[in-house]
Amino acid sequence: MIEELLNPWIRDLVPYSSARSEFSGRADVFLDANESWEGADPGINRYPDPFCSELRQAISEYMGFPFDMTAIGNGSDEIIDLLIRMFAYPGRDAIMVERPTYGTYSVFASISGVEVIDVPLTPSLDLDENAMINTINSRKPKIVFICSPNNPTGRVYPLDKILRIADANTGITVVDEAYADFAEDFESAACAIKDNPRIVVLRTLSKAFGAAGARLGVIIADPVIQQVFMKAKPPYNVPFPSQLAGIRAVKDIENVRRRVEETRIRRAELSSFLNTLPYTKEVFPSEANFVLFRVTDASRLYSYLLERGIVVRNRSSEPMLDNTIRITIGSDGEMERLKEALSGWEG
Repeated sequence: MIEELLNPWIRDLVPYSSARSEFSGRADVFLDANESWEGADPGINRYPDPFCSELRQAISEYMGFPFDMTAIGNGSDEIIDLLIRMFAYPGRDAIMVERPTYGTYSVFASISGVEVIDVPLTPSLDLDENAMINTINSRKPKIVFICSPNNPTGRVYPLDKILRIADANTGITVVDEAYADFAEDFESAACAIKDNPRIVVLRTLSKAFGAAGARLGVIIADPVIQQVFMKAKPPYNVPFPSQLAGIRAVKDIENVRRRVEETRIRRAELSSFLNTLPYTKEVFPSEANFVLFRVTDASRLYSYLLERGIVVRNRSSEPMLDNTIRITIGSDGEMERLKEALSGWEG
């Protein structure tokens, strides 16, 4: 079934065989990969593990995802790009997204010459299940992307709704769970991959795990999709320092839990504070590490904060999000400085 969905050149691809992918076992002398015998930093002279095995093992142990269902991308962006190239035929196929949502899905589709079908969220910014299923039935998108918790709204969609959409979709359904760690009682769509192997889940070490600079995205998928991803990705797509940073981040689970709890507390405090401001029109409920709110004039507020050295995100260009600002939860000191600045704006 999965093989039939793949682009034929990907399905029949003979992957590049790197020196490190051919070798397995233990050795002390490496003269196979045309590397330098020394480097500026320990280990940096050698090519990294193309399979990210130690990092994937740590993810399996600490995050609970089976080793043979995971692979690592150079950020989730690389995974999104590659999934589109694996499954969507340029000039013929389409992907489907809910709007507003993370913009990279559409960007990578456009780069690959793949049509983007937008299905608006409901007025309450929830998934429009009926509209999505009707569009799936009529347009037959090759990939459906669903971001939950959604960026930039912070909304978690009910898992049963996501799974009904995935079951209706004869193509691939990608559930991007980048912000899942910040949601209370979150249910991952990964639990449904066994029953529906067309479901693919994305996670990241950029948010709760504090490793955005390492660029580490995680794909959780049926082993057939995982194996095709592994042969289609660049041979050494994740640098050695990034793999080390990821291993440390995943194993530092107590600090991860602490950051998540502090983020949730500050998120609630910020939401309450924003509701007290006279120019606030609406504060959107959030299950992510940010808060989206609507004001009288988002462009003016953005400029006002920037003049005071505070960078936020103006999301007003997104459909249904006119005059909205998205604020990432920072440290206690950063939040206090933000609140002080917001209190001084006259709106």
